[in-house]
Amino acid sequence: MSESYAPIVMFAALFGMILINLPVAFALFVTSMVFGVVYWGWGGLYVVFQGIWTLMNNWALVSLPLFVFMSAILEKSGVAEELFTTLYDLFGKVRGSLAIVAVLFGYLIGAMSGVIAAAVSAMALILFPVMEKNRYDRRLSIGSLLAAGCLPQVVPPSFNMIVYGSVAGVSVGKLFAGGLGVGLVMALVFIAYIWVYSTLNKDRVPVIAEEIPLREKMASLRFIVGPFLIIIGVLGSIFSGMATPTEASGVGAFLSLSYVALRRRLKGDVLKDSLLVTLKVTSMACWIMAAGSAFSSVFSGIGGRALMVGFLTSMPAAKFSVLAFSMAIIFVLGMFIDPVSIIMIMTPILTPAVVELGYDPIWWGIVFCSLLLLSYITPPVGLGLYYFKGVAQDVPMDEICKSVLPFVILMFLAVVIIVLFPDSAMWFVRNLGRS
Repeated sequence: MSESYAPIVMFAALFGMILINLPVAFALFVTSMVFGVVYWGWGGLYVVFQGIWTLMNNWALVSLPLFVFMSAILEKSGVAEELFTTLYDLFGKVRGSLAIVAVLFGYLIGAMSGVIAAAVSAMALILFPVMEKNRYDRRLSIGSLLAAGCLPQVVPPSFNMIVYGSVAGVSVGKLFAGGLGVGLVMALVFIAYIWVYSTLNKDRVPVIAEEIPLREKMASLRFIVGPFLIIIGVLGSIFSGMATPTEASGVGAFLSLSYVALRRRLKGDVLKDSLLVTLKVTSMACWIMAAGSAFSSVFSGIGGRALMVGFLTSMPAAKFSVLAFSMAIIFVLGMFIDPVSIIMIMTPILTPAVVELGYDPIWWGIVFCSLLLLSYITPPVGLGLYYFKGVAQDVPMDEICKSVLPFVILMFLAVVIIVLFPDSAMWFVRNLGRS
């Protein structure tokens, strides 16, 4: 096999296996082992396992199960539902309040967990029935819930940012700082759209008739104190430089467990279900990361990385073209492949070319992770769509897909804002990103 064509054939073989519905981790492992052996003989297996060891020996990955557990224990214990109740009491009389509350809820849940499954499932269980009861436009309801449910994947502590930082070798703490800005931009774009839509379509988005007495509003604030202390404990320890993201994950897990115990919610089934969710999510991610690292090692070893960097940097108007091409690739792949797999496959290929052209590696990492949000709500493989369908089983899948289209456009608009105005994310990096 010609050396110049080997990386192309390897990449084509990988996507061929994915297209015939083989599990991504299996496809990555098989491709890396076959091409490793073909290229170097049985010694190629050493390259495969060395790549796995290099990534999985990364201390930052210890934070993954701890942040997942933090998310699971807060969701299973009912703390997330209390947070929604507080926001609902505070904003209930504003037109479009339920959709706006969904966005705020998603941002705050993101700051406590970083796991999309918990956010989308919690909002579908808690908010969607309330929206249906108040005769909200169903497409606005579904779209806002799914878009808000994606925010945990960019608001720190973001699961994807931990994986990306580990693979790309950049500061997870600085990615977290940029994620605050990205999440804020997206939340403001969503809220602006909801407000305009609600104002122009008053018959579809009624004002909730129920008036919450001031005393009840003040009383409900007690439910927000604990979650805010957890957020401050996690993000404050990272951005103050007192703890690394890995250490902060331990702080978050401990604070969440302690808070649930103090609220007398730490029952056997809550703990068991939380640990089971942690095991499932973490093991899935680890298999994909291990396989992706093996693929990356072999792909780079046979000249794939050098080939891609050379091709991309030789494009006309390279600086703009490479950025646009890379963003388009991530967006298209997001329709068919889960985000962790995209990180493992594309980071070693795209990131070196983008950085070589002079883009800030932290800024590019923020843009990369922001684009991954679109993959959660773009059919046919958008995981968020299936999380929502799993809870709202009476809603047809085609209606769910149509409902998210305006919010897909809004998400892409938010990413464009970050590209055109880098300080919308990088200001937070310069002022908060210390680790």
